[in-house]
Amino acid sequence: MTVLVPLDEDHHVHSTFSGDAVSTLAENIDAARERGLRAICLAEHVRRDSAWVPGFLAAVAALRPVPGLDVRAGVEAKILDRAGRLDLPDGLAQAGGGLDVVLIADHQFPGEAGPVNPREMRDALLGGLVTAGEVIDCLIDAIAGALTVPDRPQLAHMFSILPKMGLDESNVPGHAIAHLARQARIAGARLEVNEKWSCPSARVVRAFAQAGVHLVASTDSHDCRDIGVYAAVRRIADGAFSGAARW
Repeated sequence: MTVLVPLDEDHHVHSTFSGDAVSTLAENIDAARERGLRAICLAEHVRRDSAWVPGFLAAVAALRPVPGLDVRAGVEAKILDRAGRLDLPDGLAQAGGGLDVVLIADHQFPGEAGPVNPREMRDALLGGLVTAGEVIDCLIDAIAGALTVPDRPQLAHMFSILPKMGLDESNVPGHAIAHLARQARIAGARLEVNEKWSCPSARVVRAFAQAGVHLVASTDSHDCRDIGVYAAVRRIADGAFSGAARW
């Protein structure tokens, strides 16, 4: 029986390494082991000028191997523009160097000329300067473009930006979701079902699964107490796969 969203894994966990969380890399690994997880992805928010990445990858490597636990290293980069460029240091978007996954994140709206604060996009929508359809089209293009990153891409909390702009996933047409699912399958990308942001929706998760995209669960934890603890992910999986093997 196929397990569609394994809940004994956590594919998006932050640490103190880059100042984004309260728990250390070692504390995160200890928490994962205590909860009986089989896999964990230690990830940090990265920007083009992040010089600490080699040290981070070396620190994760020094903690391996961990009996019974697959420990992976990732960086989480925001999409910069409609073309799908990512906020990554030069040379990181290539295989090797201990980097296992690039998490693709919609932290800001990826506009034509660069990232835009979602509050500005909300105001533009309310003021009639742009339509919801135009915003969605731009976002879909950006996500699809970002999937060309060579290093095992993972779509992190996809569509979490929509509520910040006064939109929601019902604004995304089915054909756009199907297009992204096909692109993700071609790219060999994973779709993350995110606990912190309760996204993407069951509708989106189901479409990606039907397209053959690998699904992973994540807490987006910034505190080791939250690692591997799922409620929203369970609800989303239940809605997407009623009657199927969800975990």
